[in-house]
Amino acid sequence: MITDSEKSAKESFLNLKAYKDFFKKDIEIIHFPSSQEKLDLLSQIERNYAIYKILAGKNWILVFSKDALSVKVRTKENFLKDIINIKKNGELNREFLIEKLYKLGYIREEFPENEGEFSVRGGFLSINIPKVGIVDIDFFGDTIENIFLKSKILTRKEIEEIFILPLYDFNVKSKTPLIFEDEESTFFRDYLKNDIYTLDIYEDLNLPIKGQFYSKFSNPEVGAIKDITQEFTVYKIPLKKELVLLNEKTAFLPEVEEKLELDVEPLKEGDYIIHEDFGIGIYRGIETREIRGKVYDFMILEYAGGEKVYVSYLHFDKIHKYKTNSIIQIDKIGGTSWRNLKKKVKESLKNIAKNLLEIYSKRQNIYRPPLKTDDELISKFEREFPFVETPDQIKAIKDIKSDFSKPKPMERLICGDVGFGKTEVAIRGIFISVINGYQALLLVPTTVLAYQHYKKLKERLEPYGIIVENLSRLKSKKENDNTIKAFEEGKIDVLVATHKILHTNLSFNKLGLLVIDEEHRFGVKAKEKIRQIRESVDTLYLTATPIPRTLNMALSGLKDISVLNTPPEGRYEIKTYVSNFDEELIKKAIEFEIDRNGQVFYLHNRIETIKETADFLKNLAKKA
Repeated sequence: MITDSEKSAKESFLNLKAYKDFFKKDIEIIHFPSSQEKLDLLSQIERNYAIYKILAGKNWILVFSKDALSVKVRTKENFLKDIINIKKNGELNREFLIEKLYKLGYIREEFPENEGEFSVRGGFLSINIPKVGIVDIDFFGDTIENIFLKSKILTRKEIEEIFILPLYDFNVKSKTPLIFEDEESTFFRDYLKNDIYTLDIYEDLNLPIKGQFYSKFSNPEVGAIKDITQEFTVYKIPLKKELVLLNEKTAFLPEVEEKLELDVEPLKEGDYIIHEDFGIGIYRGIETREIRGKVYDFMILEYAGGEKVYVSYLHFDKIHKYKTNSIIQIDKIGGTSWRNLKKKVKESLKNIAKNLLEIYSKRQNIYRPPLKTDDELISKFEREFPFVETPDQIKAIKDIKSDFSKPKPMERLICGDVGFGKTEVAIRGIFISVINGYQALLLVPTTVLAYQHYKKLKERLEPYGIIVENLSRLKSKKENDNTIKAFEEGKIDVLVATHKILHTNLSFNKLGLLVIDEEHRFGVKAKEKIRQIRESVDTLYLTATPIPRTLNMALSGLKDISVLNTPPEGRYEIKTYVSNFDEELIKKAIEFEIDRNGQVFYLHNRIETIKETADFLKNLAKKA
């Protein structure tokens, strides 16, 4: 179906998906975006998938705007040549596959968390394939021994064959900056053949059109909401616009999203569920049975091999709805998979809880010499802060000083919104720790944040002779190794690093303070590994959104908490807007901020195309 605009194409796509789900039709609804911005990876993924479906066969409906007809894409021959077909027991050189993935635009990472990423571990390749999921390929030499499709809960299903599609419209020649190979192309219209329909198209598209539809003309069979009477059957589905069929006495109305704190969506027959005792199964409805003269309701659950379990209403609390976008493999009654998974989870939780209990029990009894907190140098450092501290910042700093003055390790959570001054509170703690003869380690979740903290700490602390360094994947291995060695020898006072430092055999000279920024983005094991190395270390957690475990520890007394509720002077409430990509809107927002002498932070999601994005912004906002 061809529409008159991209907006209309997206609305039609969503409406068709809603009708398809309602009528349970085994047909796929596909959208071919018209955006020709080379940095728009998602649109190119959708386009390649659409072309693949066109070439693969029937059972789909493709929706796109008339502008998409002129989008340049691979020729049919090149597209088929670029698809990677992997079969179990087939022969394929591993290095050739890796090189091919690079050409198709895939990025090598330690773990393929996002679509279009892959990782290599010995004879294993893990590829996060768009529209498919994470696929593990097991090589023995050049022979593909096994192919597994991994679900989001990391269960694996063995498959025989998989197709890997290109990410971009053309093969990638260079990633930074993003440059495509110069190859033969064609217009998307050349892929179209029969059964083409149009919506609100008044011009000749020079295509074999089978049917034409117009939304602006009246149809005697289609009414409005005001025409609905009690005789009508009304369905609410996620539509963009209502459809009232007068002859059929049927109305389809847009489903209004209700804001509820709990998911109260009822179970429907065919939904996947998890039973606490039996694992993943399929809900097959409710059956009423009479037992000894009394009527009882039983929920019917189907498992592998067609086996069924009848669950009494007394045990409905053991059943939970299961939602996932991955392929689901249901469990077998009497099988070991669910039992083993539960056993592993329980053992893992027990071990973590045991280790945490041991660590915090020891920390309560560990002696750490009280630190000096009223030194003249500390007062001088505080006076040089160029801004006025908020009342909550002053209280948090006093809390930290009080903790340092006690003969046991500090365990404090600093909780406050973005921009409320958590970093400055941490800097005061770092300064006090270092002038008392200790080293400080600041852990952050990302390389960018590590560099920002490094610059700020260097600016504030180096005038006092405090040596600050950082570990970064942007540095060479030799530079990082030298930094680690210097820190171990005590030549560096403050080290800023990401969680990758936890995977090194780092030994500490005299670590006194551990600061964990955005602690909610670190795993439990990662945060506790440092303290296992040195249990007497003082610890500060910085977060805007504390995870339930940390908050529970704070409320139960295992951790102390300081809350920054007071915004700095001149800071207003944050307003968040969600919108489709709109150049004009971005331009207006940037110019508004620049005109009031503000700054703009533009977040981009792929490093290899960040230069093109910067160039795009320079051209868009001339004032910046």
